[in-house]
Amino acid sequence: MNVTTSRLANTLARRFLPVVVLGTLALGPGTGPASASETAAIDSTTVFANVPAPGHPFGVAVDKNRVYISTSAGDFFTDPATGGHLNSDGERVFAYDKDGNLVTTTVIATAPNSNMELFGLALDGNHKPDHQLYIANMNERILHLPLDKKNATPTLFAQAPLPGGWMVTMWNDLVFDTAGNLFMTDDKPRLWRVTPDGQASIWFEDSRLTGLFGFAGGPLGARIDPSGQYLYFSITASAVFPGEAVIYRLPLVDRPTAADLQLVHRFPVVPGEALPQASGLAFAASGNLFVSLIGPNQIAVLDPAGNETRRISSPLFVSPWGLAFIGQSLLVTNASIEPVETPDHWKVLKVFVGEGGLPLNRPEAG
Repeated sequence: MNVTTSRLANTLARRFLPVVVLGTLALGPGTGPASASETAAIDSTTVFANVPAPGHPFGVAVDKNRVYISTSAGDFFTDPATGGHLNSDGERVFAYDKDGNLVTTTVIATAPNSNMELFGLALDGNHKPDHQLYIANMNERILHLPLDKKNATPTLFAQAPLPGGWMVTMWNDLVFDTAGNLFMTDDKPRLWRVTPDGQASIWFEDSRLTGLFGFAGGPLGARIDPSGQYLYFSITASAVFPGEAVIYRLPLVDRPTAADLQLVHRFPVVPGEALPQASGLAFAASGNLFVSLIGPNQIAVLDPAGNETRRISSPLFVSPWGLAFIGQSLLVTNASIEPVETPDHWKVLKVFVGEGGLPLNRPEAG
């Protein structure tokens, strides 16, 4: 397998407070999307949907007839000299139809002056009326939201057994295995497994997962490969390979050891340019792995052997973060990590990549 600034240190001074969960709002207006045709040019990029306040879309999940988007408007990336961007107005889970029209909005309240919130989303395989969306809250918890009930309220599904907020445990992305376990990335640096009844335990720890800033820059995005035997995950900015973004994989065994950790790909630091900063991942059915790079505002494509085969660029990309397939296109969330709030950048983009996605595990869950 070939081996070829992220979470900025201004997070140190801030501490995240617990969230309080509210219910679901009424229908929102349509967004007037311009979606790409499935016969468009490869890598052509259009706007799938505009994202209303609080903006900063992070997570994305595609269901049978809905697309779910999570937000993280509390911005720990911005320069503390400017006051950063703290959010006291709650985060959102937006539901869009397949044409990019906003259908429902669920509010998840935050404590005052929050600087971090929601990222990964995962759907279970339950049928009506028990279909659920699982939401990674970067402040060490997982919420689940009933999708078949009007005005449903998200509730707590799991919480990390290490109290102290995101400076101690920062659950970023989550993905189901076939048995209904959720695997979670945590840049402290470790990976977690959460059982179907919500019991969380550390699955793997290793110093090679450490981020450049110690408390940040470690494991972020995660997906299971087409064989179903490996968990792939991104390191945003590595300490072991200073500043590089790295993709690793681990076999899905009960207790992986240090010897099981395999290096898939390194994205090198280019002098004079932003660090690569890998974030979200998505597998095509072919085994190609798509990787968001928020530094250069690009999507990298790795073949099944771990070789980079191309980069997708677009002037529409602004901190591309979450990835999910829809048909032969890739949905990309613009996290819009910028010193100045720019609502025009709060978008979900649609990139025609000419191949379909690997179906995600969606087990029936409790």
